[in-house]
Amino acid sequence: MTVTSTVSSALTIGLRFFGIWPGVRYSTVYWFSFMSSLLIVQYFQYLYVFNHLKISELSNLVDSLIATFDYSLSFLKLGSLWMHRRIFNRILTNMDKDWFECANIDQHLHIMRIKANISHLFSNSLLIFNTIVAALYLSGDYIIHFIFLSGHYNDTLRQFPIKIQLPFEMQCTQSPIFEIIVVIIFVHAMLQVWTIATLNGLIFTLVLHVGGQIDIICHELKSFSKDTLLRYFPVSSFRMLVERHNKVISFSENIEQLFSFIGLMQVVWNTLLICCLGFVLIISVYNETGVFMLVKTVFAYLAITTEAFIICFAGEYLSLKGALIARATYETLWYDMPSDRSKYIIFIIMRSQKRLAITAGKMMDLSFETFMTIMKASASYVSVLYAMY
Repeated sequence: MTVTSTVSSALTIGLRFFGIWPGVRYSTVYWFSFMSSLLIVQYFQYLYVFNHLKISELSNLVDSLIATFDYSLSFLKLGSLWMHRRIFNRILTNMDKDWFECANIDQHLHIMRIKANISHLFSNSLLIFNTIVAALYLSGDYIIHFIFLSGHYNDTLRQFPIKIQLPFEMQCTQSPIFEIIVVIIFVHAMLQVWTIATLNGLIFTLVLHVGGQIDIICHELKSFSKDTLLRYFPVSSFRMLVERHNKVISFSENIEQLFSFIGLMQVVWNTLLICCLGFVLIISVYNETGVFMLVKTVFAYLAITTEAFIICFAGEYLSLKGALIARATYETLWYDMPSDRSKYIIFIIMRSQKRLAITAGKMMDLSFETFMTIMKASASYVSVLYAMY
């Protein structure tokens, strides 16, 4: 099957389902329906948190905060993406134009197909990984009860896949109402997890597309020989490179506008989530059911850490790729060229001094350094919680 887009089919289906993809009929209805369901679940989640906000129930409280914060982050991400949907539409339009321009040049098309294949593989792998982790995490309590507590299991101790406080609690624990609610909550929680996987795959896809365009510019610059630069190379080709470079800068700025607020929420929420999971991970070692709780928590910890790493990697990748343009341009023989041609090269070098980056609310660049800051802060909070426990 010939690849014709950097965006994978899985991402396209996910964005259509959540009403974000342009041109979808009744997209507002899809988006509003899912956001309303998130709000309803959030209400019952925070109701549970407030009812168990006690130091004596610290372990249970922290465990409930994991899914609660995850839901809140998904709600904020979808809300931000909806508010910036015009920018998103512009990004998709520019991506289609880039693929159209590459269609007649085999080398350019080859570069973009490599990036697209990596994007598709990563998006599908992330979706599968998140699905497995979510299924283990949501069903972990049931597995533990089945293996360790089957002899003492009581209908009054029935638990939902996530910690929520429903009205008429006694009636909700009776069959078949309980089973129906469990299925509904499980399916909704999986949809929320797929939301996270879709949005993480989206930012990775967009920066890979920019990376492909930058690789094309660097390839064209490196293909210039001395004779070509000094004698035969037409000025129009230089202008084409300048225009392509301007498109890369504009595309990167659109990504920054689209994910700046999302990046800020990601840093804050992921720090709290990694902190909570780290605390649960520590206390599960001393728990009677520690083996299964440990497996459940480790997978969740890896998923949240991966989520934080992806957005930081995207910012680092974009910055490094932007620096490659200045390096490739400077390595050409621009200093031996006539002034009417060298000015285009100098212009590209000057524009390359503007660093391409994704920021967290325009307060800090998302990079590997930011990721390490998240991990260090989370470890500090874990030690405080463990001391309180």
